[in-house]
Amino acid sequence: MDWMKQVTKRAKDSMRKSSHAQRRSVPVAQSRSSGPHRTTGTPGTRPSATLPPVRVDQITTQVRALGPQQSNLPHIYRDGGGGGTVGGQDVIIFADSTYTKGPPPTESSRIVGFVSNSIAVIGPSSAAAGAADAIERVTDFGTLDKGPDQAIPFLGKDGESPLNNGIWPNQNMASLLDHSGHSVAFPEVIDRNLFREQKEALLYNTAIEIRLQGGRPTVTRTQKSLFVSGEPMFGSFAAYAATKTATNPGTDGYLYLFARVSETGRAQSNGLKLARVKSPAWADRTHYEYWDGRQFGRQMPALDDGGTANVFHYSQEAFGKEYGPGSGDVFWSPVYKEYLLLFQNAAAALDNSVYLSHSPSLTGGWSEPTSIYKLPRASDGFSYAFHAYPNMDPTGRAVPITWTKDSKSQSCFIDTAEILFT
Repeated sequence: MDWMKQVTKRAKDSMRKSSHAQRRSVPVAQSRSSGPHRTTGTPGTRPSATLPPVRVDQITTQVRALGPQQSNLPHIYRDGGGGGTVGGQDVIIFADSTYTKGPPPTESSRIVGFVSNSIAVIGPSSAAAGAADAIERVTDFGTLDKGPDQAIPFLGKDGESPLNNGIWPNQNMASLLDHSGHSVAFPEVIDRNLFREQKEALLYNTAIEIRLQGGRPTVTRTQKSLFVSGEPMFGSFAAYAATKTATNPGTDGYLYLFARVSETGRAQSNGLKLARVKSPAWADRTHYEYWDGRQFGRQMPALDDGGTANVFHYSQEAFGKEYGPGSGDVFWSPVYKEYLLLFQNAAAALDNSVYLSHSPSLTGGWSEPTSIYKLPRASDGFSYAFHAYPNMDPTGRAVPITWTKDSKSQSCFIDTAEILFT
């Protein structure tokens, strides 16, 4: 996530609204508010109303704010996000997580623990609200005195260390198609020293497997790196594995991995690229096939090929640069019987929109992105690292979402809502 954190840092004093963000949104009813009704509070306190609907072609969405995410370990400040189902349990994984004695979290003397990433089980939901608010609560694993445990191991024998590196999950988990109940994800590994100097810090992405052991999600790494800086980071934007449902007739046995392309200097280059691999070989890039604009083949496209191999095209100008997608998710909608893409711009500090695009195919035909929601932001910060959790509602009608709300005075925390599809 270094690209996102760096661009948002540069924008703290220059935030502006993007007129492009709303150009295709069609409100069904006039809104009295441009944001949710509640951005702070305690879990179980329901928002007063759902926002007015927004129609995108045949799709109608409404957003209902839920509130800040709470943990069994108090005073965690964190960012990132992305989740999936592991062993039948809904799970979420975070990036940098700071544990404190309590507010103010930005005071160094209050900090008692820090990890590069952490993992938690989602829920339980409150008795009053039912399942709708489960995303507001997580059960972390760690101790009350030190905070959450590190989830993804550093490979010290390969030169990684907590001081010099960060392992930043900012994508979903895809369930393997082998009936094991395990899921996989592809977080990025960065050089913290370069990041502190505001330089390009991405080193590579890595393949991780998540399984449930004794009710606790555990993470293993199969190797140091999968794709390296300068190549598309396949899987680090999102991964998708089709499973057989009543509205999705089956699976072809492939795991599909999306790579974001941004900050290339050319608007036509930015967007998403796509690779696929048979599920058993998910961590072996010698088995990968890549979309070249017409078909899948063994030749991996260049990161910047002018957009020739992109399955999705998107770019927006900020700071004199062209930015593509930042974070998001791709999933099958049983409501509309096509694929949905929900994402946030990589220049999140200047554009806090959640965009929606839809397509009958993963390899193309995506509709023009439309802003369906403006993420609430702190008065002294910005919101980034948007994610959706379609795994939490098999009907596809209520999809929980999270994002990181950054504040100069209050550090980072995870905020929540849900998108209702009708």
